[in-house]
Amino acid sequence: MLSTASHMPVIAWAAAAACLSGAATLLLTPAMIKAAYTFDWVDYPQADRWHATPTALMGGVAMYGAGALALLLLGPLVGVGTDVGLIGGGATLLFAVGMVDDLWGVGPTTKLAAQVGAAVLLMAAGHVFGPEWPLWASAPVTLVWVIGITNAVNLLDNMDGLAAGIGGIAAVALTAFAAAGGALTAFAAAGGALPAALLGGTVGGAALGFLWFNAKPARIFMGDCGSLVLGYGVAALAVMGQGAVAAGPGVAVLAPICALAVPILDTTLVTVARTQAGRPVTNGGQDHTSHRLVTLGLSESAAVGTLHGMGAVAGGVGLTALVVEPTLFYAACAFGTVALGVIGGSLGRLDVYRTARVGGDGAPSVSTSPSSNAQAGQGRWQTVAAYLVGDGLLIGGALAAAHALVGSGGLAGAGGVPIVEGVLLVGGVQLAVLYAMGLYRRLWRHAGTPGIARIVGTILLAQAATAGGLALVYGLGAVSAPLLMVDGLILTLGVLGSRLGRRGLQRGASLYRPRAAPAESVSNVLLYGTGEQAMLALRALRDAEETDRVPVGFVDPDPSKQDQIVQGLPVFGGPGACADLCREHDIDEVIVAVGDAAADHEQEVARQCAEAGVACHSFDVRMKPLGAGREDSTHGEPMPGPPA
Repeated sequence: MLSTASHMPVIAWAAAAACLSGAATLLLTPAMIKAAYTFDWVDYPQADRWHATPTALMGGVAMYGAGALALLLLGPLVGVGTDVGLIGGGATLLFAVGMVDDLWGVGPTTKLAAQVGAAVLLMAAGHVFGPEWPLWASAPVTLVWVIGITNAVNLLDNMDGLAAGIGGIAAVALTAFAAAGGALTAFAAAGGALPAALLGGTVGGAALGFLWFNAKPARIFMGDCGSLVLGYGVAALAVMGQGAVAAGPGVAVLAPICALAVPILDTTLVTVARTQAGRPVTNGGQDHTSHRLVTLGLSESAAVGTLHGMGAVAGGVGLTALVVEPTLFYAACAFGTVALGVIGGSLGRLDVYRTARVGGDGAPSVSTSPSSNAQAGQGRWQTVAAYLVGDGLLIGGALAAAHALVGSGGLAGAGGVPIVEGVLLVGGVQLAVLYAMGLYRRLWRHAGTPGIARIVGTILLAQAATAGGLALVYGLGAVSAPLLMVDGLILTLGVLGSRLGRRGLQRGASLYRPRAAPAESVSNVLLYGTGEQAMLALRALRDAEETDRVPVGFVDPDPSKQDQIVQGLPVFGGPGACADLCREHDIDEVIVAVGDAAADHEQEVARQCAEAGVACHSFDVRMKPLGAGREDSTHGEPMPGPPA
């Protein structure tokens, strides 16, 4: 049968599988929607779910049926029945368990056992993570990889169109990687490329076909019977793609991982955030990456679109491994990891555990749960450690990129410096300079021109120290001026991006926030306080029919609350900065909402507002007694807490 397929390019078989699978999904899904409402396979709104209307379930039945049809028709034509059949058996196992879970519910142990079985079938088909590794290393990593990615995609199915879009994009990128890589190597169609391309086209077509019905507003959800199979499919594709190409050391392993960066980011963020907040990791909740983007100010559609875009960019980075030398690809992976770290760190600081969504696409509002700032912030040592790891990646990536761009004038060509020793020396010297110059002892969210100048000066000093270290250890011949210039420029851009990325993320998100019409008179409002009283004030401003007041941020006397994000708005600083903040952010009104908790600061806030020439008002919730048939002029009593 291989001879039958040999005349046809690998990518053509992938396209055929995608078209067949996608078309079948488009035909089967409407039937599943009707069947779901007939048999009451409906997901009704719940407190821990995002959707606000009853929605049909079991869309995974259509996806699985379409994929099975494509593989059964095309598999025999290209002679890849055995290995693809074993992988299909793993998908069938997960589909069955997922369907039982959707209908009646199963325990986590049963799901885990099914995922282990599916991973074993993948290995039985001859596909392992790190095909060049010894079996004692590759087998357990394959097991962890399949379980991790399967659950990551399953958890990502939390907003309309999110999991289907991310899964489809990842499948396209992984299929292109395997097909293009196989065409460039001796593996070609007879090797690992053809099975991967056939499976990838099937998975991608089913996911993108289902997206037509699952995009907001979703007419049907895939359920666990769809998300588990989709997660297993892309996990298997990533493993198969590693054996389908012959690339540099580590490239074949790293490139497929890039295509799944979004599910990995989401699972990591949720795990770390729930652990820090003292919440069970296995419990559901509205604390995923998508929910945090909505809390930051994006609409639901914009949040999903942003994650789709991130998935496409990450997949594109993985595909660059086929056209650039390994050194540049490693540099791109290092920079991409830091970028994801900045995004994850910024979103991780959002105070999502005290919020609950109101309406379908609206901004979150305050819940009655106790305030907890511990989960949003990090200890100083954790922050410093994160910066050190990030800067280490930036230094290594910048040096690798500079070495590749400079060519013969790179580190290895400068006086014959051993590349590993040289990298360790350069990295150690530059990290030491960055630490000594205080780049880990300040907050960067409000950094302006002085902060940028400090970073540039520090990098220049680090380059000078690097030149001195190389000359001292290896002699003057080891100092390459072109290498240090290119390395310094790339490192400067990287460090600036890592320090100012959070600020840029917030500014970018602000573009999606609803704004009043230009003809209206709008007042920018600064809220004093971040407690329950302030949350009530913010809710009153957001829920008011008139839009003449726009909250832009908070000030708070508690230093531990500063540099946080609450309800999608930044906590700028303490009360002593009110006047400067009013001028910097064009504030028209300050609303003090602290009750009796910090009444001693009210006069100082009022004085600074007068100095800045802005209005200052107090927000309070009071309960007034009313006499029968008359108004009572008695002063009201402050309520002890928010109204029920």
